[in-house]
Amino acid sequence: MKTVLKLMWVSALLATGVLAKEPLPNIVCILADDMGVGDIAALNPAAKVKTPNLDGLVASGMKFSDMHSSASICTPTRYSLLTGRYCWRSELKGNVLYGYSRALIAPGRDTAAALLKRNGYQTAMIGKWHLGLNWMLKDGSRVTELKAPEGIEAQIDFSKPFTGGPCDLGFDSWFGINASLNLPPYVWMENDRVVEVPTERHVSNGLKTPEEKQVRMESGLQASGFDPSTVLKTLTERAVEHIDAADAESPFFLYLPLTAPHTPVVPRDEFRGTSDCGIYGDFVQEIDWSVGQVLDALEARGIAENTLVIFTADNGASKPAFPLKFEQVFDHHPSGIYRGRKASLYEGGHRVPFLVRWPEVVEAGSRCDVLCELTDFYATCAELVRAPAAPQVGEDSFSMLPLFFQTLEKYKRTQAVHHDFGGRFAFRDGRWKLIPSKNRSKAALYDLEADVSETANQYASNPEVVERLEARLTAVVANGRSTPGPKQENDGPAWWSQLVWMEQK
Repeated sequence: MKTVLKLMWVSALLATGVLAKEPLPNIVCILADDMGVGDIAALNPAAKVKTPNLDGLVASGMKFSDMHSSASICTPTRYSLLTGRYCWRSELKGNVLYGYSRALIAPGRDTAAALLKRNGYQTAMIGKWHLGLNWMLKDGSRVTELKAPEGIEAQIDFSKPFTGGPCDLGFDSWFGINASLNLPPYVWMENDRVVEVPTERHVSNGLKTPEEKQVRMESGLQASGFDPSTVLKTLTERAVEHIDAADAESPFFLYLPLTAPHTPVVPRDEFRGTSDCGIYGDFVQEIDWSVGQVLDALEARGIAENTLVIFTADNGASKPAFPLKFEQVFDHHPSGIYRGRKASLYEGGHRVPFLVRWPEVVEAGSRCDVLCELTDFYATCAELVRAPAAPQVGEDSFSMLPLFFQTLEKYKRTQAVHHDFGGRFAFRDGRWKLIPSKNRSKAALYDLEADVSETANQYASNPEVVERLEARLTAVVANGRSTPGPKQENDGPAWWSQLVWMEQK
């Protein structure tokens, strides 16, 4: 019966270009924080971690080998995942937000959560936000800067609700933390306020050794009893409770951005010593436990068959969380065969694990080798609910639904833009990847079909390819979109300093 239903859905997709599927599936999107493709045993036979639940997703669903985050750092990826728009089109041209940054997503900007909510979904977020909040200050004004000024923490009125968070952008509810687990304030948040006003102060001791940097947290305010080692457990328990309590009369979307294995690397005691690559591997194995708890909850509710589960990461593994010297010590390589780590333009910075399970649709044990981006999540949701595409939303998002159905010719992405911590660009077009540089001796061009580990720079020997890719990247920037449609405006100036291959305007 399942095969017959799938054939019907595929036939509808081929005939109309859209999915005809009822009832609509539940959606669970789990986003790990700084996790490489080499951190899942089923994707890396040499991994020194055991990930049975993630391996189970690979066996029961589809694994993607060429999936990319839109940037190799936290905030930009999360912006793109929810909006379907490259973050460099926003005011944030590089770097990330911090604990007291104002909200980045502009009021009125559509998100996947808002889209799904308009189309009958219950929407919940449990986990790390990292897209800024409009904190209330003690003088009655609000935080106004993306880069909060020094001393702003003492001016925050934690007793007042904030704006610009998940509940203003399409989520019915939110429970989690504002930014990365190493950034203050160290306090739980629920919907539009903190659960407890922070009254204590965490003091960082300026730790210097690689082992000390693994557990470092920046100095700042924290709530009484806040324990970073129990954050992942708490988020997991809240996710299970949410699944258990979800209304069976309408589908739900659960966005579950985890806080691990980002620093501080603090696995719970029951996971310490369970891997073969130190506390980082232990933390990865706790993530696997978390995924298993969510999958078990879906099974217990009897809704696993028609639930689309996505597991992915915001970027590659970070060097503070698993220092480079540890790769030799433990013979574990978080980026697998790829060069680079988090914050880098090399593949290891932005090529991320992407696992999809949807038993009613996705063939077990299948594989997709097509170039994709997490930015495509927005358009995927839009096609799922058959929402008409407005020209001013999801400007860089292509629906991945055809890939789930293995109708590859219906998927439209052929290019991708990558971005690093400093706001530098790289551009992928088919087999070629260009990394422009103001200093052309440092620019790079790689043929990823022949050299996926990026060892042979072909920039000097292929000027015609460089020229073609620069022109196409210029068009993506100048048109305000990479999808078909009318030209849109980027936020801020038409030219900024990281557009090194373009003439200044």
